Amino acid sequence: MQRANLIKLIHVARRKLALDDETYRSVLSGAVPGKKSCRDMKVGELEAVLKIMERKGFKREKSLRPSQPKAAPIVTDKIRVIWKIMYRQGFITDGSDKSLNGFVRRITRLKNGGEGVASLEWLRGDQASTVLESLKRWHMRCMREKLPAKGYGLSYERTCEQYRKHSY
Repeated sequence: MQRANLIKLIHVARRKLALDDETYRSVLSGAVPGKKSCRDMKVGELEAVLKIMERKGFKREKSLRPSQPKAAPIVTDKIRVIWKIMYRQGFITDGSDKSLNGFVRRITRLKNGGEGVASLEWLRGDQASTVLESLKRWHMRCMREKLPAKGYGLSYERTCEQYRKHSY
């Protein structure tokens, strides 16, 4: 573990064990004679201090926050809804989640080093936005092909309205 992270963890342990300054300094000097500050210690010495604090009852907790922010449920819900609409409109032949995950994998493959994200639920925020916009563009192309005036220059929402009016 890096030195800065060890120091942070020792300070967390100090708070969790409710050590006052005098007791904390005695733990430090007990682990490493002659040193009463983490700032003066090397990585091995900091690890020794942490081991003592763990013996005194400190338990490391797993971080509750994910390492990468997940996509907002609103975005993934929109993706799923558009997918189902495209299925009902006959633009895709399989409206299942398995099929949707195949689309997600294909769209994310280039930005993810050749290996696409296998499930809609695993998308990060930026990836989910990319998938949503790709799906909307595909849906728009499908609707424009069916519209008599082709609907070029219209926004996604307006194209959807026009398509509903002509409901095929």
